[in-house]
Amino acid sequence: MERLVMKFGGSSLKDLEKIKSASDIILEKSKTEEVVVVVSAMGDSTNELLDMAHALSTTPSKRELDMLVSTGENKSAALLAIHLNESGHPAVALTGFQAGFKSDGVHGKNKITDVNIERIENHLRQNEIVVVTGFQGINPLGDITTFGRGGSDTSAVALAVKLNAKCAIYTDVSGIYSIDPRIYSDAKKLNVVTYEELMEMAHLGTKVIEPRSVELAYKFNVPMEVLLNDGKTKGTKVLEAYDMEDTKLTSVSKLDDVVLVIIHDTKDVNISNIFLELAKENVNVDIISHTRLNDRKEVTFTSEKSSIEDTKRVLTELNLDYEIKDNLSKVSIVGTAMRSQVGIAAQVFELFVKEDIFFYEISTSEISISYVVDSKIVDDVVIKLGKHFDL
Repeated sequence: MERLVMKFGGSSLKDLEKIKSASDIILEKSKTEEVVVVVSAMGDSTNELLDMAHALSTTPSKRELDMLVSTGENKSAALLAIHLNESGHPAVALTGFQAGFKSDGVHGKNKITDVNIERIENHLRQNEIVVVTGFQGINPLGDITTFGRGGSDTSAVALAVKLNAKCAIYTDVSGIYSIDPRIYSDAKKLNVVTYEELMEMAHLGTKVIEPRSVELAYKFNVPMEVLLNDGKTKGTKVLEAYDMEDTKLTSVSKLDDVVLVIIHDTKDVNISNIFLELAKENVNVDIISHTRLNDRKEVTFTSEKSSIEDTKRVLTELNLDYEIKDNLSKVSIVGTAMRSQVGIAAQVFELFVKEDIFFYEISTSEISISYVVDSKIVDDVVIKLGKHFDL
C-alpha cells in the first residue's frame, strides 16, 4: 500500500466543523493508502498565544515562547485524532518529540536534523492513522523547539522523505496561482509547476507554501501537490521539470516588510566583518550592492522588518554611519523562461519608465528578477506586470 503524508494548515482546522471536514478527507484517503497527517495550530491561535506572551513581557524568552506556541499544534492534533476515532478509524496523535523530530539551532528558527520514524511505523502497522503536530521538535538539550512560520510544511515533507511517501499540502486556496488572486483577480491557476520555480516563488513571497519545505522536497524528489481543503478540487502538482525544452514565465510574487539598509562611507571599513556580525544575530541579508564614487564607498543591503532592532544594534556597535528605509516590498518575476527568452528585463524596465515606477534595488537569479519598491505601490506594480506578461 502506498503512503501519503497530508498536511492541513491553520485555516483548514480553524474550528470544529473544519476539523470534521478534514477528517472526512483523511478517512477517504485512508481507504487506499497508509496515511500520516501533519497539522498546524487552529486558525489564528499561534498569534493569540504570542499576543498573550508579549502582554506579559516586552522580550519574552524564546525558549519559553517555543514551549508556549507548540501547544497550538497539540490541540489540533488531539482534536483531530479524537474525531477520527469517533468516526470509526483508529488514530493516534503524536507531538513532534513523540514522532521522532530532532532539531537544532536558535529557538523559533530550529532546523530538522533527523526524524526517527520507528514509533510512526509501529502505529501504521496497527492500521492507525497517525496525526503529528507540525512545526515542532526537540533539541539535544531536550527542549521543545519550533521551526518558524510555515514550519508544518517542512515537518510534512520531512516525514514524506523518511516514510518514502507522497505529500499533499491542503490549503484554503485551490492550488498555486501565477499571482495572488486577492491582488489580481485575473490570475491563472497553475496545474503544474517545477520544484525550482516553486522554491523561488516561495522565497520571493508566495505564501501558499514554506520555502524550506520545497527545498527539501526538491532535494529528495518527494511527489508533492498543493490543493484545496475540500478534497475534491484538482490542485497544483510539483514536477522536477517541464517536458523537454518547454519553458515558461510562471508568476509575479511580492514580499512585504522589506527594509533597505544604507551604510555610508565604508572606505576604511572591513565589510566582511559587518556581515559576520549580522549573521551572529541571525539577521537575514538579501540583496547586497556596493557602490563607489571617487573615494567614497557605500554598501546597501535588504533585510526583514523583524530584524531592524538587531541590525541597528550591530551597526551602532560597529560605529557605522547608516540609515534604514522601511515600508518597502520586493516584487519579482519568476519562470524558467528567464534562462532562454531574451528581453524580459528590458520589457520590465520599459514598463517601469512608461508607468513612472521608481525602484530602489534590483537583483537577479537564473530564473527570476526582483525589484525593491515602496509598499504603497507594490500591488499596483504586481497588477501591471501580470497584465503585461499575461500571467
